[in-house]
Amino acid sequence: MPSFQIRSSRFYDLQTIGVILKQVVDLVNFGNIGGPTGPQSPTGATGPTGTQTGTTGPTGSTGPTGFTGQTGAAGAGTGPTGITGPTGPAGGATGPTGPTGPTGAGTAQTGPTGPTGSAGAPGTGTTGPTGQTGPTGPTGALVAATGNTGSTGPTGPTPATGPTGATGFTGNTGATGAQGANWLFVAPTADPHILQAVWNNGGTLVVSAG
Repeated sequence: MPSFQIRSSRFYDLQTIGVILKQVVDLVNFGNIGGPTGPQSPTGATGPTGTQTGTTGPTGSTGPTGFTGQTGAAGAGTGPTGITGPTGPAGGATGPTGPTGPTGAGTAQTGPTGPTGSAGAPGTGTTGPTGQTGPTGPTGALVAATGNTGSTGPTGPTPATGPTGATGFTGNTGATGAQGANWLFVAPTADPHILQAVWNNGGTLVVSAG
């Protein structure tokens, strides 16, 4: 229950004005402002019921039209072709020959021709036998003689030399071979008589003639 003792002043302290305002709001919300409530008066008589119906309120505005749904997907292609029905029966059989007309009085007269029967089904005739193969014609004349060889045509011009292609790149240098042993060559001092062999002739290296 909120406190009913609210300090009244013409000059509120700025530090307490918030607290005072909250107390006032609590009392207003509680509904107990003023003096004590007097005794309840008797309830008055009920007034007469009105005879007129109130005017109908205006019709509400029509709501927006709903969105149209998406069109369904088209059927998957044309349906399969139906099965061809069986072939109908062939035409009727040949009708019977009409009756012979009566013999005329006196000079014999040919009676009227009887009605033509309905056409029968068209029959397919059998294929006749294959005819004999005719004799082979005579062999043609000997092969014609070969004509003279034509003269040789002039020599065409020498084609121009095409441009020289670009020089290829230099290949990578191979790995250095293994170092040889510490050999010492001593030329012989006499002619070994071996072709291209080297020998020492008094301090001069000479190639042997063999």
